[in-house]
Amino acid sequence: MLTLRARVDIIYLLMKEKTCKTVRLSYGIIFGVFTVVVGALFIWQVLSLYFTGTAEGYSGDVFTRGRVVEALSKIDLFFWLWIAGIVVGFVLWEVFPVKQKPRKICPDLQLARLNKRMPATAPEGLEGEFKTIAQAKKVIFALQCAAWALFGVACVYGLVYLCIPANFPNKNVTHEILEMVKHIFPCVFAGLLVICGAGIYEKYAVKAMLPLVQKVTKGQKPQINTKNKFQTALAVLENKWVILGIRIAVAVIAVAFIIWGALNGNARSVFIKAINICTECIGLG
Repeated sequence: MLTLRARVDIIYLLMKEKTCKTVRLSYGIIFGVFTVVVGALFIWQVLSLYFTGTAEGYSGDVFTRGRVVEALSKIDLFFWLWIAGIVVGFVLWEVFPVKQKPRKICPDLQLARLNKRMPATAPEGLEGEFKTIAQAKKVIFALQCAAWALFGVACVYGLVYLCIPANFPNKNVTHEILEMVKHIFPCVFAGLLVICGAGIYEKYAVKAMLPLVQKVTKGQKPQINTKNKFQTALAVLENKWVILGIRIAVAVIAVAFIIWGALNGNARSVFIKAINICTECIGLG
């Protein structure tokens, strides 16, 4: 039996957690509404600038630095209050903590852990379960290979298409790129369909396999790594440091191309095209 003191402590903790949740919820609602108000005020100022600048008899640019500063200065108090609200939110989250519920291990992670104990041969009496697991894995692997093969065909086809000058008879780059896309897009689209299908199948297959894998691996010890060369290569590509290195390399290449485009004058051309689209097509200034 709990003592009176223990009961009082439990009630106090429950009330405290409920108060913290109430404070967080109330703040979230108030701050969300205030964010919508600030956004509406900003849009209102932009629209007032646009309609004033495009009105009959008005001369000059629609959006100048002076006009924009003057318009936004009318709502600067709300903007700074919104920034203060963000700071208050961080403080409230520290002052009114809420005990986080333990996260459930997702089926994919559970299956990955259990696969390390998967025996090489079927245990006695579990041949059917072992065969079902092996078949599901083969289907997933085949779908993934098919998807990557289609993407590889699209990449190779694209490179070959780019290397043939006869495919680019005109100087209209947009037209030629669209023609190239017509040839490559079917492979890319088929690859996307296959990889989406593989993801959906894997999602349901994992849930179906998990109970079977738990039965098969019950009492089994982790197996020695017997991956073939292809599986080893896939494991290397899935390493977090390899993925991080690829992301950094892509970011460096992207920045290098941006700098290159800015230095050779293409950035200005893109900027002019963006202005023309905004003013002539969309109707913004």
